[in-house]
Amino acid sequence: RSEVGMDEQLEEIVTGLVERVKESQEYREYRRMHEIIHQDPDKERAVNEYRRQTFELQKRRDVDLFTEADRLEREFAPLRAEPYVNQYLDAELAICRIVQHINYSLMSEMDFDLGFELY
Repeated sequence: RSEVGMDEQLEEIVTGLVERVKESQEYREYRRMHEIIHQDPDKERAVNEYRRQTFELQKRRDVDLFTEADRLEREFAPLRAEPYVNQYLDAELAICRIVQHINYSLMSEMDFDLGFELY
């Protein structure tokens, strides 16, 4: 049994899924773009700050989301215009969507009562 108590067969399936995601074109592109961004520490810090602020904004409920998103886009427009930045962010989003799809598929097919709808 694994750390979380999964049987061996389920652990093998999860390991296989992880390996398949890592072999995907989306993940390979994400890793390629990550390496390019990582070569420029200042750009990497700026991208991470943009990502952090975007994430924080998505969690907030006490602001006008559209106004704040617009402000954030204007503030980081010069960064987003730099080579590879949007490609990196798009590649990251593609991986996030794969993970979301996997999670949604699991939860929507299982009889697991959350007490609310996911989507």
